[in-house]
Amino acid sequence: MHTTPDATPTTVRASDDGPAGPVDTTGSIDTAAVRHAIRRALAHGSASPRHEDLVELGELLRGHIRLLLPIARARVEAMPPAATERLRRRTRLAWIDNQVGCDLGDELPSARRQVRSLALDCRWLLRQLPGRDRKATP
Repeated sequence: MHTTPDATPTTVRASDDGPAGPVDTTGSIDTAAVRHAIRRALAHGSASPRHEDLVELGELLRGHIRLLLPIARARVEAMPPAATERLRRRTRLAWIDNQVGCDLGDELPSARRQVRSLALDCRWLLRQLPGRDRKATP
């Protein structure tokens, strides 16, 4: 679900048509849940999170990323082959695909950095959804 400029909640389906045409994936993306996970990961609190909480949040973000990646890939592949922006986005998608497979590590600082990186990647992917206002995403 996401909120339109008039604050009306809506659901973005992975099969919605966008500027790049229909995306052939099933299911729907709960954008409110994705945004909540992003906010949790990027929150700057005075208390350090426990490593177990970061592992849980990292898995949650990875799950969201795995749902969003096929949509973003389909939109990028629909771009003109010679477009510079297509190359930039394909490179970013390759980076994100690599990061999803990386372990958080055993140390708290590295786990925090990795979760933050996953949150930023998730936010970028969320902004790639059809009909999304790129500046309105957390």
